[in-house]
Amino acid sequence: MSDKIDDAVCYSAGSAYLSGLPVVVAGYQMPCHGIFSKIEYMEAAIKNAELQPEDVIVVMESGTFFTGVDINPLLDRFIAQSAATPEELDALAVRQGRAMAPLLLNAEAESSKATILEHLGGCKPVYEDAYEKVRKYAVAHPEHKLALPFDVSRCRYLDSGVVVARVWAYKDFSKLANNYVYTQILESTVKRGWLTDQSIYIAFYLDLITWEVERDVFSMPMDGQKVARSSYGMRAGLLGLDYTNAPLVIGIETYLTRSELHDEQWAKYLPLDGSKHPHSRSITRLRTMTRFVHSLYKRAYAAHGQGIYARRAVPRWIGGKRASKTTHITFTPPLLTLKQTSIDTSSNKGRTYPAIFHSGGLEKAQRRESETKTAVISTQWFLPMVYDPKAKRQAWKYLASAPLFLSTHSSIIRDSYYAKCGFPFEGMIKKLKGP
Repeated sequence: MSDKIDDAVCYSAGSAYLSGLPVVVAGYQMPCHGIFSKIEYMEAAIKNAELQPEDVIVVMESGTFFTGVDINPLLDRFIAQSAATPEELDALAVRQGRAMAPLLLNAEAESSKATILEHLGGCKPVYEDAYEKVRKYAVAHPEHKLALPFDVSRCRYLDSGVVVARVWAYKDFSKLANNYVYTQILESTVKRGWLTDQSIYIAFYLDLITWEVERDVFSMPMDGQKVARSSYGMRAGLLGLDYTNAPLVIGIETYLTRSELHDEQWAKYLPLDGSKHPHSRSITRLRTMTRFVHSLYKRAYAAHGQGIYARRAVPRWIGGKRASKTTHITFTPPLLTLKQTSIDTSSNKGRTYPAIFHSGGLEKAQRRESETKTAVISTQWFLPMVYDPKAKRQAWKYLASAPLFLSTHSSIIRDSYYAKCGFPFEGMIKKLKGP
């Protein structure tokens, strides 16, 4: 989402296309009205695209790009397990983990400070208070078999950088959010922390899971559950967090310390003398990242040549329109991963390779842009462009053929990606190759 075309939008849209996903820029040339603007942008885009209530949308900010990791398994699971209509919503199944909430937000390992929680006693205590109420209810009502995913995942705090939702559920939320913003948020509250829509999601989510157990909603007859509403007017089970997939890495320095570049997925391509080389590298310094990636690529390519590449089918575009056939983009194995923790090792979880990088919470656009460009080194579609002229030419021609859909207040404009953005990755390619 963005009201203008800048480097952040070009990186986001370009990464989506190179990962095989078409994209619409919501909010183009629309005025910004503060924390509710993202929701207004999406409402207009949904209307312009004539989406149906059961359709699925993925909502992202402009400072977000796709790493190349396949996001389709998450989307397929969401389509299969989320309610396509309000009538199908089963709140108990959602909280048991048998279904997914129709409005799903990413769960993150840290809680952003730029939210209302900072003047409500701090982020973690407020979450913990709500989680403790759910725990006590689960003990008192074992017959409901509630899952407690926040106790088995290091990612237990809400982040609104990426939202996956059924259209009907998003519309439900937007109506409630609109009322909440304009009737209950005072100017003084905004100054103390209501900087983004994330504050709205947090308020609604913590209130919802608390209300569900305090009102014993899960013991109600199904008809009673369907008409019950939280104190903010939300349906039981409407809003949830994805504790298990962790598709998102947030680009804030304190969060990036929990992420790294790791060669685990490259191991089969590396020579046996790999023990003398480091297996991981921090992603906070461009110079050290560049050295690590350059060494890794050279060793793998020397041993296996183009065998390190994979080819992924992506939609073909002709004259700005999607064709029936596909084309292919060259990929390397993934590099960007979340550092493993005691929770991961105790439950025998492997490394998580996020599909999305989000430069969230950074007030200075210049710093956000710099961080995004640095992290792009870790993507699967970028390295082939650096070292293989054919792969670079292939990516360039593909982006030159792609449209750029811009959703305004009343319509969707079909423009040219190349006309608006050119080839935005050229600068980082030169940086990584060096003099």
